[in-house]
Amino acid sequence: MSRPTETTIRTEVLSAQYQGVICDLDGVVYRGATPVPGAVDAVNQVTTDGIPVVFATNNASRSPDTVGDHLRELGIGRPGWSVVTSSQAAAAYLAERLPRQTPVYAVGGPGVAQALTEVGLAPVRVSEVAGTSVEAVVQGLGIDVTWRELAEVAHLVQGGTTWVATNLDLMLPTSRGPAPGNGALVAAVQTATTVRPHVVGKPGAALFVLARSRLGTEQAETLVCGDRLDTDIEGANAAGLDSLLVLSGASRLQDLAFAAPSARPTYVASDLTGLLEPGVCLRAAPGDLVELMPDAVLHIRGDAERGRLLSSVVATTWAARDAGRAVSDDFGMWRRLEGQLGLTRL
Repeated sequence: MSRPTETTIRTEVLSAQYQGVICDLDGVVYRGATPVPGAVDAVNQVTTDGIPVVFATNNASRSPDTVGDHLRELGIGRPGWSVVTSSQAAAAYLAERLPRQTPVYAVGGPGVAQALTEVGLAPVRVSEVAGTSVEAVVQGLGIDVTWRELAEVAHLVQGGTTWVATNLDLMLPTSRGPAPGNGALVAAVQTATTVRPHVVGKPGAALFVLARSRLGTEQAETLVCGDRLDTDIEGANAAGLDSLLVLSGASRLQDLAFAAPSARPTYVASDLTGLLEPGVCLRAAPGDLVELMPDAVLHIRGDAERGRLLSSVVATTWAARDAGRAVSDDFGMWRRLEGQLGLTRL
């Protein structure tokens, strides 16, 4: 399968151009307990069309089974999908380096301990650390993580224990707005020590490799869907995978327009329903629909389908900035553009 080029604009729906999809969850399929509008129907249609989906999440707090139950409750009912978590990536990393039944201090939600158990390691909780020869620490997100648990991480890693962080996401999108992510808790430990963890989640390659092994696809056959430029998209680029950024979660239009080259996606859509529409490769977006005015303000002058207009806004900004031209970063201008493009955030 050929990868999109700078002259490629294909008319078939985006998902049909790939053999498998790696999809983020928080901010893409749901926000907390609330589904993102259109996302569930989009996933069901993709799997109905015979394209497998692996949900790959940096959120390590829950087990894959628990995440799967949540997805079924939201209405994702057809077969053809599975879940992998950064806890599983962390456990796989340690399983390659430690003997079976090695004690590992597990910090975070139930998903951390379960992942370690699945690969034959022995998870240890904070109340069991004293008197146990702990060889490694896995730190993941958990809503009940305490100061005592973080203090024990600091004591162990400062003493030389291997420290694996499931991810460094500073923020977790929820139905009530942003909340501290695992990266915020890892930063608290780093502030108290001189140690940096080994990170297995996005934007690293380990979680993408694990997800792609589930799909059984080659790099050029795999599409990544996510809402974060610094994890989903930057990680997809580093792993050599095409990507779709959805503007239903952490990243907004202005963030995308001003993204560094390493964090630029292949495609953009307002939400996951973009999988069911023709994909306009951002490197091939039409250049006559948006004009950069002398005062550095963007002006939509064309009349076209929303996806093409959205892609053109982004591509025009990238081209201008790469050429050294100024583009306004005025908050009001970008919010007006979002309104013109129908990028409402429910």
